[in-house]
Amino acid sequence: MKKNIYNRICFLLFCCIAGVLVLSACEEKDDMPAPPVITEIRNYAASPSDSLVNTLKAGQWVVLLGKNLGEISQVNFGSRPANINPTLITAQSIVVQVPSIPFDSVARDKVNVVTVMNSAGSTSFTINITGPPIISRVRNYATAPKDTVTSIIVPGQSINIVGYNIKNALTIAFQGVAADLKGAVYTDSSVIVKVPSNFSGADPLLANKITYGTAADTINYSIRIFDPAILEYYKDPLFTLLAGGIGKEKNWVLDLDAKGVSAKFKGPLYFSGVDYGWDNQCTKTGGDCWLYDPSYDSWMGAIQDYGSMTFGIKAGSAEPVLKVIQKGITKNGTFQGSYFFDIKTKTISFIAAVPLNMGRDQVWTKAYVISLKEDRMQLGFKDPNKAEFAIHNYIRK
Repeated sequence: MKKNIYNRICFLLFCCIAGVLVLSACEEKDDMPAPPVITEIRNYAASPSDSLVNTLKAGQWVVLLGKNLGEISQVNFGSRPANINPTLITAQSIVVQVPSIPFDSVARDKVNVVTVMNSAGSTSFTINITGPPIISRVRNYATAPKDTVTSIIVPGQSINIVGYNIKNALTIAFQGVAADLKGAVYTDSSVIVKVPSNFSGADPLLANKITYGTAADTINYSIRIFDPAILEYYKDPLFTLLAGGIGKEKNWVLDLDAKGVSAKFKGPLYFSGVDYGWDNQCTKTGGDCWLYDPSYDSWMGAIQDYGSMTFGIKAGSAEPVLKVIQKGITKNGTFQGSYFFDIKTKTISFIAAVPLNMGRDQVWTKAYVISLKEDRMQLGFKDPNKAEFAIHNYIRK
């Protein structure tokens, strides 16, 4: 009898312990997080602007909606982790900003994927993620093996622009001249387009550049654009005076030697009214055409070697090139750039290089040609604070 009672007590204790263990396991199982789920992505904005989105771009604030989101450890957009603010997370939503994505270094099958992770697992949500257009290369539009990468394009040529985020361009322009996009053919990573046949009206500041614009942004891509008609332009005698002609170059220095003496002018620096212009003439009747032409004085700048400025025109491509060696100002060094000499307006636009100067505070991007001879040149630069030109006097080196 006692033995039966003992057995019953042991059995009851076993059942109680087993029940406690089962309940404890259930509680632990209930406490474990479940894998996250994303059901939709919306704009992070007040209603009614909090609409569903089907395209994301860098810097955009969005709300990821779903479930099991309270314990999120990481959110990736196109394999790029976003910054997570715990105060902007609930079990059903995550407010997050789309990070900048290096599209050219992300696998194409990962670019449009949003991945959300917690300790229980991860989930992926596919959505179009875009950014500024990126042009990686330009190919000849031809059947293989003639579809080679090219470094020079010509008017009327059909080309294949390869890159990222280039679908649905709003504009594709060559040196500022827009291409006809009606015949453009897109893939996920390229567009076939025809270069304009006529470059009349081209923007000299966009020389050798493709301007590519989408809804996200507009960028410039540098490539040699050769227009045979430009050869005639560079045959003008003024280009021979400035740069020596096609395939040549000319080197210019400020007219100031080591003794403070100028060889061709009274001094290296003159001043004038803003209507004083080409061939030392007044460009406007009754205009602001005064001229102050002093000899060198120390207030102009120290007696020193200020460097040199070389204008050239490449043979074959007729590309204008500029080299400036600055020695006497704060931004010293050797600079390679380009220029555009507008022979109609007698102005020179400087691109990616500051012209040789004596360190005054002028507007250096554009020069007004006051005079240009075989061995001497005067360029006027506007003062940003006064209605006058600072005319720098150069001689051929």
